[in-house]
Amino acid sequence: MDILAIAAVAFTLAGFVKGVVGFGFPIITLIILTLTIGLLDALAIVVLPTIVVNIWQASSGPYLADIVRRMWLYFLVAMIFIWFTSAYLSVVNIKWPTAMLGAILFVFALSRLLKVSFSVPRKWERPLSVPLGAINGMLTGMTGSFMVPSVLFMQAMGFQRDMLVQAMGIFFAISTIVLAVSLGRNDLISMEHVRVSVSALVPSILGLTIGRRVRLKIDEERFQQLFLVSVLLLGGYISYRSVVVL
Repeated sequence: MDILAIAAVAFTLAGFVKGVVGFGFPIITLIILTLTIGLLDALAIVVLPTIVVNIWQASSGPYLADIVRRMWLYFLVAMIFIWFTSAYLSVVNIKWPTAMLGAILFVFALSRLLKVSFSVPRKWERPLSVPLGAINGMLTGMTGSFMVPSVLFMQAMGFQRDMLVQAMGIFFAISTIVLAVSLGRNDLISMEHVRVSVSALVPSILGLTIGRRVRLKIDEERFQQLFLVSVLLLGGYISYRSVVVL
């Protein structure tokens, strides 16, 4: 019951944040669940709601064909590396992937707060897709976080807000499916994880619905800054606790 209560709070809050700013669902859930029940259990629980929410996001725009045409190689390379890298979760000391997750969240939040941006010419999109896709796949496979460097790369490719949101939804949905299958293959998902994950669907959708309605009534930019500062601090704390305290 404690895990169900924690999951309900985590997924409601994560859905709300995603509804307001368009991203942040796996970030919130991974932070709360990792701090309370550990990274491996968090990864096993987060997969189903993340898939559902991101499929919803992926289907909400008209840019699917253009996104796939420009990013298919990046997606493919990332999926291959997610598949092989996640297999090591069953044998590595979990404090190191947990510390890595905190570092990724810290870097992502800092880059957004500082408004770091790059521009990638069209002719370089395909060559850069291989190394960046590999990096993203390795980081996702070990931590469950999809944000780095995918979001920065999509922004550098010139994706505007609506196209960026749909592209993130597509990439995160596919990544989560591959991660879920790999975790199951390595016996890192139990029936208890599945039950908690299924029960989290309702609070996820509830939070997302409320967030979308509230989005029109609040200062979205200020809310996003507050969210990113929170991620920055919590990411640093997760890394510190993993390496120094444990």
